[in-house]
Amino acid sequence: MKRALAIGILSLFALALIVPCAQGATRIREVRVPIDASPTSPPTPPGTLTLRFVFKNKPRTKNKFTPRQLIRIDFSNVPLLCMNEPGQGTSRLLFTRTLDVAVKLTKAPQPAGKTPKPGRYAFRFSYTFTDFTGTVRGTIDKPNRGKKPRAPRSQGTLSITDLDANPGHTNCTSNGLKQWGGLPLTGVSG
Repeated sequence: MKRALAIGILSLFALALIVPCAQGATRIREVRVPIDASPTSPPTPPGTLTLRFVFKNKPRTKNKFTPRQLIRIDFSNVPLLCMNEPGQGTSRLLFTRTLDVAVKLTKAPQPAGKTPKPGRYAFRFSYTFTDFTGTVRGTIDKPNRGKKPRAPRSQGTLSITDLDANPGHTNCTSNGLKQWGGLPLTGVSG
C-alpha cells in the first residue's frame, strides 16, 4: 500500500513539473521607427511608426524566443503630404492611428550554399492597409556578431500612396518609401 501511495505521489509531482514546461512562453517586443518629413517650411517634427510583435519559444527551448506575429501598427504624428483636390493646394497631415492586426511572420530562406549559423534567424512580414493605399513590410533578424546578449533588430519600408483623412487632407502620401534598418526591438512590459 505504501509503495502504491509513493508511486502515486511521485507521478503527480512529475506531472506538475511537466505541464508548465509543455507550454511555450510569450514575449512582446516592439520597434519604434522615426519618420521624418521631406524638408518643409516651417520644419515638421518627425513622427513615429511603432510595430509590435509577439515572440514565442518552443516548449523545449528555454529562452530561445523567435518572432511569430505582427500584432499592432501604431502611427503617431507621421507627417504626410496631401495633394488635395484641384484648386485647394497642398497641405500637411500629421497622421495618428492605431491598428490591431494579426500578420504571421514567415521564416526567410537561407541563402543558397550557406549553412545556417547557430542562434541566427530572419523572419519577414508584409501588411497591406485596408482603408487606404499603402504597405508596411520588413524583416526581423538576429545577428550572430556583436556583444551578447544580441538583441533582434528590424529593417523595412513604409509606403503610403493614397490616404483620404478629411476634406482638407485628401490624396495624402508618405512622399516615397520611408526606410529603416538595424533598429533594435525592445521588450514591452504588461
